[in-house]
Amino acid sequence: MNDSNIPLVSIVLCTYNGEKYLQAQLDSLIVQTYKNIEIIIADDFSKDNTRSILSNYQALYPFIKVFLNSENIGFNKNFEKAIGLASGEFVAICDQDDIWDLNKLEELAGNIGDKGVIFSNSRLIDENSSPTGKLLLEFTSFSAINYRSILINNFVTGHTILARSTFIKAILPFSENGYYDWWIGFVAIYNNQLVFLNKTLTSYRIHSSSVIQKEVSLADRNSLGLSLVNYKSCKSQIETFADYLKNTQENRFIKPLISLYSKKTSAIQRTFILMFLLYYYNILFSLHKHRKITSTTRFKIVNGYLKDVLECKLQVLGFI
Repeated sequence: MNDSNIPLVSIVLCTYNGEKYLQAQLDSLIVQTYKNIEIIIADDFSKDNTRSILSNYQALYPFIKVFLNSENIGFNKNFEKAIGLASGEFVAICDQDDIWDLNKLEELAGNIGDKGVIFSNSRLIDENSSPTGKLLLEFTSFSAINYRSILINNFVTGHTILARSTFIKAILPFSENGYYDWWIGFVAIYNNQLVFLNKTLTSYRIHSSSVIQKEVSLADRNSLGLSLVNYKSCKSQIETFADYLKNTQENRFIKPLISLYSKKTSAIQRTFILMFLLYYYNILFSLHKHRKITSTTRFKIVNGYLKDVLECKLQVLGFI
């Protein structure tokens, strides 16, 4: 599957106990209309039939290269490893349980231009591959965003990303906490290297055994569910972002968020943070519709977000 007249794209797929949906995903990769690919697969010590499936596909398709971890290293570090093994000019990140549109790579490679990263949208499907009628990104007005828009809301999802190999390898390693795609999106948008292709090119599967849903299930034991998962990931990401910005003037902007997520806050500080969030609502809450500063909905969203963070903070750190 090689057309040397176009750049090589390395599809980077990480697997872990993915036998249920893996074959459908692999079948959508090998028939891509983009005809110069390699598929780099890093299996994170699966215990089910995943490795047997990978072995069968590797035997049939010489452009599939499988690497087997001798221990479980987690999805962030596994993607880091797989990206490091890629030899293509471009890297396309892939989850084990989705289904790609056949023209996905062709569309992304054809629209990345001179940028470092391009991402697209996804339709949601259920465990039986039936569409739910919803999109992953329902609000897609990304024409006027900057790096502040991604500080507490990640909209650059890994399974939609195509990146230049030189760009993505330069921002390794990934943090062991938080999410690798959030980091990629932040660095790309901060350096004006991000472009959004407003097309739906992936069927994104929602199911109980996914990484996020497992985290939510564990978080439910503390009665906060998804809010607790979001808090932990935001806390880690914001600290990482702050470190990246520490020698810039932009570090001032992120300080209230650091205070909210990491430090004990007084009633006066909490009031200041509430006002800060309200004032910068249209920037920070980029996945919501823009609203006037006098909007009651704007206040409800911000106030609800602040209360969730404070409750999670009490659970995790033991203080507000």
